[in-house]
Amino acid sequence: TEREASFTSHLWPSHPSSKREQQQQEQTIQKQQIQSKTNTNVANMHNGAMMQHRLDLLESELMHLKMGGMSGPMMPMPGQGMVSMALPIPSHPSMGGGSPFGLAATPSTVAPSPGGSPGTQMAPVGGQNDLILSNHKEIMEAHKLLAATMEAQQAKHDLLLESHGKLMEAHKKLMASKVGLGKDAKKEGKKHPILGVVRLDYNYPPAAGDTDSPASFGYDVVFRVVPGFTFEMAQAGKFTEAVERNFAEAIKFLELKGANAITGDCGFMMAFQVLARKIATRPIFMSSMVQCPVIACCYDPKDQILILTANGLSLKPQKEVLLNSCGFDVDEDRFIIRGCQDVPGFDAVAKGEAVPVEVVQPGIVKLTMEILQQNPKIAGILLECTELPPYADALRAATGLSVWDAVTAADFYINAYKDNPRFGINDWQAEWDGEMTDYTYGDNLIANDKQELVNKIGNAVPAKTLAMPKSKAKAKSKALMQKIKRNAQKHAAPCLGVIRLDYNYPPAAGDIDHPGSYDYDVIFRAVPGLTFEMAQSGKMTYTVQKEFEAAVKWLEAKGVCGITGDCGFMMAFQPLASDIAKVPVFMSAMVQCPMISVAFDKYDKVMILTANSKTLKPQKQVLLSQCGFDVDDDRFIIYGCQDVPGFDAVAKGEKVDVEKVTPGIVELARKILDQEPTIRAICLECTELPPYADALRAEFDLPVFDAITCADFFVSARKDNPRFGLNQWQNDWDGTFEEYTLGQNLTDVQKSALLNA
Repeated sequence: TEREASFTSHLWPSHPSSKREQQQQEQTIQKQQIQSKTNTNVANMHNGAMMQHRLDLLESELMHLKMGGMSGPMMPMPGQGMVSMALPIPSHPSMGGGSPFGLAATPSTVAPSPGGSPGTQMAPVGGQNDLILSNHKEIMEAHKLLAATMEAQQAKHDLLLESHGKLMEAHKKLMASKVGLGKDAKKEGKKHPILGVVRLDYNYPPAAGDTDSPASFGYDVVFRVVPGFTFEMAQAGKFTEAVERNFAEAIKFLELKGANAITGDCGFMMAFQVLARKIATRPIFMSSMVQCPVIACCYDPKDQILILTANGLSLKPQKEVLLNSCGFDVDEDRFIIRGCQDVPGFDAVAKGEAVPVEVVQPGIVKLTMEILQQNPKIAGILLECTELPPYADALRAATGLSVWDAVTAADFYINAYKDNPRFGINDWQAEWDGEMTDYTYGDNLIANDKQELVNKIGNAVPAKTLAMPKSKAKAKSKALMQKIKRNAQKHAAPCLGVIRLDYNYPPAAGDIDHPGSYDYDVIFRAVPGLTFEMAQSGKMTYTVQKEFEAAVKWLEAKGVCGITGDCGFMMAFQPLASDIAKVPVFMSAMVQCPMISVAFDKYDKVMILTANSKTLKPQKQVLLSQCGFDVDDDRFIIYGCQDVPGFDAVAKGEKVDVEKVTPGIVELARKILDQEPTIRAICLECTELPPYADALRAEFDLPVFDAITCADFFVSARKDNPRFGLNQWQNDWDGTFEEYTLGQNLTDVQKSALLNA
């Protein structure tokens, strides 16, 4: 009909250019569909699902448009096949049930062609041409609108990301300005350890090295004086009720200020050690005498230990206290007790005056050398008085012996809280800022407490200053100092000796067999034939024993200041080694246990982690006789790490994946602490456990002792203290270490005897 012809000629014009335009238009639509899908994929997740659904509907409509609407009744057109007369537009609930773009779905109306042969095409009937074009136009406009919206949203998203990046950068700079973070600085983490000092009601000017001088320590110190707690009261060993209350308040104050360990500024305070342990939750040691059991067990019973105090008669009245609190018997022949009361200038201590260190130092050295001549079996020195540490370096230089004092004791407990920079996890603890707060007598007291003070408060104002390395000698004292230096041969930097099993494995950093575990030189010497099984049995064959003795002598001849072993089972050979050596011998980290337990209340517990929980039982007698440790004591909770994932590499002699094992060690400790909430400290018995010490410190804020803290304690007794005392008497460590291979430092004959080379 004329109507059909007009409609057909409008949609399908006969000239070729119209067909090409239609093809180009269809290609353009297809490209737009592809671009639409691409934009949908990069859109944000919130709008992506809805956009994808709407574009799918759009694609469906356009496909029907291109195909002429294949869903309706078909009308044949000449040479074109069958074409649908309908343009079905799917509906969506969000669009009110109609077309997704507001287009009304129009039903098809078809008229059969005469003959209706398959080879002919049927033209649309009625006014469908205008309607289809209108629908197509609206669909294209909707598509353009969607594309523009998505482009705008992408631009906003990019702007948001840029703003977020700037905000994070500003936050990072703010944090850096507040806590000193930067490329080379540690994250804030936990605070650096702090020492708390309980002070007598006694006002005097302390010298550098004195417990009451902040410059004596390489960490922050908080002081608190106890009103009414005079020197005479401490010497008597008895409190009044009011002073006892002030004493307890001082300890609680120091803990609230973050003190990780607490000590006293007078050795007589040892009489109140038991009371102090009941009050404190942190380790507390009221006298340097707490080191006695550890020192004694690392020397042969025939060796003697010199104890210098302010007055030779001062320790006698404390006999019972010292025996019960730290196992020290003042009447035992091993301990030679001498007072410094007759040393010229030292009487300033009793007078409460400034001690002229440059005058007193030669007298202390002279007194000590005379005592050593009279007692040649003396192998070590302990300075009991808290005002004697300034002379420790001079004694180390003059005698060549290990010297312990109040500062080495404080360092022992603080180091158990401190991040070890050489191994373990990093960035969990803030570094010490190197600054100290000067203390003025009476600081940290309220007005009422200050009124209770027996001794007058000075007028000095505390100020924050940089910690100085050492106080230099005055001009008039240079001659005396030079005389000491001339008389004392300059010593090499201290060096540790390690006896190794005949056992070859790749040690991790932190392992006692890794040279990088220490900040000083270390020399290794393997014992051919001394296998792990032999050490575990606690008995050596005659041949192996001779090799063991040779190793001890060889290490001592190399100038080591202490000897340890690379396996805790070597504790069975401690008596043999200490009998041969003149330097301290500590074959197991367990020698620290008496010094750990003395700092806590009798109801507090200590967790001991070992490679296998069953390994310590056979060593019961050895541990009890050598270091006073009873494996059956309920205070010590012993657990093995044998079931920690990855730790089985230790038993296999394989390289341990520290990063993999660390979470398991921490989780094991967590479970133990949940079951034993009164645990106050951790001791790692196995020599391959130190790599996990930092992780335990960071997670539980408990002191962690191990084979490295043990070695550090003994080496520190021979090391120059850079903060005070005599200068330039010892060479500095060069900071380098030599890699060790099993069999190194052995003769060819000895190497041939190795079983695991």
